[in-house]
Amino acid sequence: MAAAAEQHLAIDELNRRYQGRFRIYKGIEANIRSDGTIDMERDELHRFEFVVASPHSLLRKSIDQTERMVGAVSQPGVSILGHPMGRKYNNRPGVSADWLRVFEAAAARRVAIELDGSWDRQDIHYALAADAMASGCIFALDSDAHANQELAFSEVAIAHARLAGIPRERIINYWPAKKLAAWMTERRES
Repeated sequence: MAAAAEQHLAIDELNRRYQGRFRIYKGIEANIRSDGTIDMERDELHRFEFVVASPHSLLRKSIDQTERMVGAVSQPGVSILGHPMGRKYNNRPGVSADWLRVFEAAAARRVAIELDGSWDRQDIHYALAADAMASGCIFALDSDAHANQELAFSEVAIAHARLAGIPRERIINYWPAKKLAAWMTERRES
C-alpha cells in the first residue's frame, strides 16, 4: 500500500499537469480468494477509484465455483470482474461456474464484466458475453497488456463485444468522464 500511495501522488501530479487533456484513474487488480472474498481490506479498497477482482487460483479445477464468483461481485468496493473464467487456450480450462447466476449478481450490483482481449484468454468469449448482456450486465473492454506491443489486443475484446451485440452504452470504456466517475464512486460506496 505504501507503493500505491506513492503512485497515487504521481498520478495526482500528472492529472493536475494535463488537466483537460487526459485523466489517469487509480485502479488495482485484486485476487479473488477461494471463498469469494478479495485479498484486500475494505479501507485498502477505498484508496482506489476502481477495483478489478480476478481469479488467479483454482483455474485448473473442475469444481463448481459459482459461490466464489458470486461472492466476488457481491463484495463492496468491487467495480469489475476481471477475466472471469481465468482460462488460457491449450493451458487451462479456467473456472467452472453457473455463469448466468454470476452475471445476474453482477448486473444487480452494476459490476462490469471484463472482456479480456488477450489472444490466449479471450475471456469472456462472445457467446458468454451475449449471455451476460441478456442478464443486464455492463462491460469493460481491455487488452490485458503486459507490454506496449500487447495494447493492440484490445481489438480482440472489441471484436467479442461486437459479435455479442453489446451496445456502446453498456461498455464503460465509451462512457463520458462524468458518468464513469459517478459509476466508480457508486462502486466504492456500495
